[in-house]
Order: sequence, then structure tokens, then C-alpha cells
Amino acid sequence: MKRNHTILITAAMAAMLMWSCSKNNDHNDNIQIPYLTDSLRKVVTVETVQNHVFTDELVLNGHVDCDPNNVAHVFPMYGGTVIHMGATVGDYVHKDQVLAVVRSGEVANYEKQMNDADLQILAARRENMAMHDMYNGGMASDRDLLQADKALKNAQAEKRRLREIYAIDHILGKSTYAIKAPISGFITEANINPNMQIRPDQDEQLFSIAGLNDVWIIADIYENDISKVKTGAAATIKTLAYGDEKPFYGTVDKVYPELNPESKTEQLKINMNNKDYLLKPGMFANVYVSVPTGHKAYPTVPAEAVIFDDDKDYVVVVDDKNVLSYHEVKPIKETGTVDYIASGLKAGDKIIVHNALLVYNSLK
Repeated sequence: MKRNHTILITAAMAAMLMWSCSKNNDHNDNIQIPYLTDSLRKVVTVETVQNHVFTDELVLNGHVDCDPNNVAHVFPMYGGTVIHMGATVGDYVHKDQVLAVVRSGEVANYEKQMNDADLQILAARRENMAMHDMYNGGMASDRDLLQADKALKNAQAEKRRLREIYAIDHILGKSTYAIKAPISGFITEANINPNMQIRPDQDEQLFSIAGLNDVWIIADIYENDISKVKTGAAATIKTLAYGDEKPFYGTVDKVYPELNPESKTEQLKINMNNKDYLLKPGMFANVYVSVPTGHKAYPTVPAEAVIFDDDKDYVVVVDDKNVLSYHEVKPIKETGTVDYIASGLKAGDKIIVHNALLVYNSLK
């Protein structure tokens, strides 16, 4: 079934290629045939060849982890009974989204305090107005007036304090408060159910939320390779879920100083942008870390751009007029992710990377 699918793609790509009038049969290493059309661009990728210092690669075992700086654990503010659930495990939630609503006797006490504060303000305001009238009539001293003003200000301050508590603790009224998401992200854990009784002093969090816009790749370095890995080294990450079809690229941004006494390995960290949420915490990963050797720079191309055919290596080149041709190249080093080219390409050349093999077959 897969073979038939490949044949159909090859045929479709061949149909999209616009054949030119000239064809040089005497030079099989540079046969100019079709153009890179707009329709063909939709199924291939074009990259510009760049020179890079010759490097080796370390292949390390790693895994995807959450960025702990973007993980939040949510605990209850007050005890009570859960009367509504707004989200559960696996849901994506926005910051301040309601996760649950709880009815609480402690919240009812704050409502009583709020009512008492309103009454105190009314009483203090009346007393203050009366005291000002008495002061204007010469029947009250400066001290009496200051005390009346202070009493009113204290009553108003208590009302402001309670309003702050209402806002901070998301008190809704009618003896209820809302548990809200402190950050945007995915709910990875939920230890809460409708009608559940919760306590404010419980050790177990109600929700765990992980923001996965950025994740960490953690990989182990064996002791004999520790000196080779430096901060800033280029790294390619491949996962079991996506394999060679979807590699991820990053740089080593930290090498931890501690050595695990049991495994005799040190860990490195790669901070990866994950806006499409393809990388999921817990995924196994192979991490290919570039190790410079100090040799001269060579034209470097992604490994998938190189086609091995009839004991030779080829790439599909796009010239400045969008004419496609395949060129023989001689790799000097193959790392599994990139090939260093000794001859046949130069920096600045444009080549087909994704679906290069299908284009090459169509050219032949």
C-alpha cells in the first residue's frame, strides 16, 4: 500500500514538472529538464547550502520534559464542597479560567464580615457628619473630630481589605469561591471530583497545569564524552513518534555540573519551542549533538537531501531561473542528520530537501 502511495506521488510530481525544450544527454551529472513551479513548491522544501566547520556527532539518549518554570500546582484556598467542575485532565485552559467552584463555610464568614464592614462605614459616616456639625458649633474639640475621621477611615480600610480578599481568592458570593487557572496550559493532573470534600491544609494539589509552548530536552552524556559537549552546540532531536520525518533543531543551553554516581552520566538541557505541541513530556528522544573538530568548513546539506543511486550520491539543485537538475556530489562525512560535501556543491547553491528522492526519480 505504501509503495502504491509513493508511485502515485511520484507520478503526480512528474505531472507538475514543466519540461523544457533542451535536454543534454551527454552529461548525466547535470541534466537540465524541468522547472520548480508554484505547485511543486507545495510538496518540496528548498534550502540554501551553507558552509559549516566539520563536526562529529554524539548520539545521546534523552527525553522530553516540562519547563518547570511554566508548571503550576493549584491548591484550595478554603475547605468546602465542590459544586461545579470547569475542566479536567487533558483540557487546555487559559489563565484565570474557572477550574472548579466550591461552597465553603469560611467564605460565608467573609460575606458576614463584608456586611459588617458596610454597616460600620454607615455608622462611622453618620458619626463623622455629626461630629463635624458639633465642631462647627463649638461643641466638639479637635481631638473629637480627629477620632471621628479616623474611625471612618478605619471602616473604609476594612472594606478595602475584604475586597482585596474577594479578588485574590476569587470569592463569588453565596458562600462560594472559584478555583482559577494561574497560567495557561494543559491540565496534566486533577485530584478533584464533583461533590468532593476538600480541606485547605491538604498536601495533594487539586490541579497541575503545564504550559507546553516551550519544553526541555534532557539528555545523558557519558563520562568519557563530557569534555566534548559545550554550551551553544547545535543539536538535532528525533523522537519515536515522528522519526526522520520530523526532526527538531536546537542548541545546548546548559550542561549540568553534577555527575550521576550510579549511571556515571551528566545531563544537558535543550530549551525547545513547542508552539504546535508536537513534543510531549515523557517522549523518548535521540539527541544528536554537534562536536566541532577544528577542520575547515565544507558545504553542508541535510542528510535527506542526498540520494544514493547506482553507487553515487546526488542532490537536486535549483538554479537562479528555477531550473531543476541533479548533480553528483562527493560527501566527505555523513553524520546521520547532515552530510559534509567535498565536491559538487558550494555555499549559496539552492537544493531540494524534502521529497528530493521523488523529484530525482521524476528527473530521471
